[in-house]
Amino acid sequence: MAETHPFIRLEHLTYIGSNVPTVGIDFNDDLTILLGGSNTGKSYTVATLNFMFGGETPDTPTEGDDYESALLGMSFDDGTGVTLRRALRGGDIEVFDGLAPDGDLDGRSGRVLAAAHGKGGKKKDGSISEFLLAKLGIGNVKIASTQAAKLDTFSMRFFMPYVLIDEDRMLSGKTPTEIHSKSTDPLNKNTFRFLLTGKDDSAMAKVPDKKTLDAGKSGKLQLLDEMISDLDGQLGSHDMPEVIEQRDRLQSHLENIGEELSHVQEQLDERSQLRRDALDTQANVDAHVAHLLAMQQRFLDLKRTYETDIRRLEAIEEGGFLFQRFENAPCPMCGALPGHQHKPHPLSDVDRQITATRAEITKIRRDMSELDVTLASVLAEIEGLEGRSKNLGAEAQSHFEEIKRLRPAEANMRNGYKGDISRLEEIEQIIAVAVRRDELATRKTAIASIKYGQQKAEGLTIGIDGPTGHRFAQVVQKVLTAWEYPGLEAVTWNDGKYDIAINGKLRGRNGKGVKALLRTAFSVAFVIYCKDEELPHPGFLVLDSPLLTYREEIDNDPLTEEEKVIKATPLDIRFYEHLASISSFCQIYVVENKTPPANLRGQTIVFAKPDRRGLFPV
Repeated sequence: MAETHPFIRLEHLTYIGSNVPTVGIDFNDDLTILLGGSNTGKSYTVATLNFMFGGETPDTPTEGDDYESALLGMSFDDGTGVTLRRALRGGDIEVFDGLAPDGDLDGRSGRVLAAAHGKGGKKKDGSISEFLLAKLGIGNVKIASTQAAKLDTFSMRFFMPYVLIDEDRMLSGKTPTEIHSKSTDPLNKNTFRFLLTGKDDSAMAKVPDKKTLDAGKSGKLQLLDEMISDLDGQLGSHDMPEVIEQRDRLQSHLENIGEELSHVQEQLDERSQLRRDALDTQANVDAHVAHLLAMQQRFLDLKRTYETDIRRLEAIEEGGFLFQRFENAPCPMCGALPGHQHKPHPLSDVDRQITATRAEITKIRRDMSELDVTLASVLAEIEGLEGRSKNLGAEAQSHFEEIKRLRPAEANMRNGYKGDISRLEEIEQIIAVAVRRDELATRKTAIASIKYGQQKAEGLTIGIDGPTGHRFAQVVQKVLTAWEYPGLEAVTWNDGKYDIAINGKLRGRNGKGVKALLRTAFSVAFVIYCKDEELPHPGFLVLDSPLLTYREEIDNDPLTEEEKVIKATPLDIRFYEHLASISSFCQIYVVENKTPPANLRGQTIVFAKPDRRGLFPV
């Protein structure tokens, strides 16, 4: 698998102990999916991976009580491979050269690494974090963990919120950037900034002295007073609780009118389509009538020809009779006088001519009879089609009348909707001014109470800027678009909650199934973003229960309406197809109950009877 940056590949996760069979799983280079029911050890493998990267000690299932250690085999872009061993009760980590999927490390000498970054003592060869960061080409990176620019060293643990998403992280409504429950807000935000930009805080200037701080503090307070006064002037006498109540009422109203407008538009679209169908069918019928009318005219012309032929033949028949009657009269055949007839016409010739003429007349009259039948049939078809054309025209007109009735209502509703939107924007602006005013007042109070050493370091930027957040949100939107996320309009970055919002709704305000899906999209987008921007990434992604939306609905765990909408779509299929497409540059391990599509690249491991009931033998 070609890579442009250093990477880590998970090779195997193995559990060993005395007098118990060695168990574990082998990871595919690109996509590995672990399927199984509850209590089969799937999530425990994720917890163990976190543990092997220096995380908390996991609670071992009862079936695994006799297992003593976990082994994690991994390889690197330089062609080397190692096996990490850690006692399941905790402690330091040993690293051995080479892989050991069979669990056999006898005869190999290992090095002892501390589980926590920077905790390697005299008897240890550093920490697992330092060892892995060196493999990834990440040096001594410093992250500001407070506004006073207290610097923490970047650790491998700082990657975990982005590359190892256990079930707790999946369902959490907190920012996806939270490193752990006790990490500070600046540390979370500045770590995210480093990961998305490559810019750390190593060059941060020291906090200024007290005299400078006091002078700056006075100027800031004066400026804040001016800004607050200006905002007070913009707010005027607005009663903010009433303004907020107006906004809530207007938002509710807009939701209702939006549904009504959508319904009317659907009716207009349906009527327009029905009218087009009726007019198209009428045009086809009229074209057929025109064709039949042309055919009728040709038949009438033919009938007149027949009638002319009959009159001509009757004249010939009459001439033959006269020839027989007046033998010495001028020739009825050629008109010659008796004295000028070169050759007398035998009466037998005249008889034959009369006989032939009568036969031809009979034949033509028979043809005319058949033609009359045909003409009658054509006429009947024309009358029927003209009647159908008239009905279709009436149907089209009926649809048109309904369209004319609906259009004013739709226009009025749309105009009212636009007016309400404008009013809502005005109210939101007022609220934004009030929020800004409160923020400045809070900031003023905070600055007034700051003592030396507590001030924010000069030049320190907390978190990412707006353009970076927007670029990242756009990558998340591309991921959700590839999954065919229903109703997707826009993904935005919310700097307040430090999280993504879908169509204006924060990720954390959804039901747990949607939260899990969007949390997964966040981490998948992080993979793609790092690749596109050529930024460091461990090169693997672990996801525990990303498709929780597709769970079976039970009384104490009902699906939300949004989850029901998603569950009715093929998003799960598109999800796995997309993971397979990016697994060419990122190894992915998915723990799930949802069966993936057939013929998916990678491997699927199933914890189910009769082959393998769970991680540990029962």
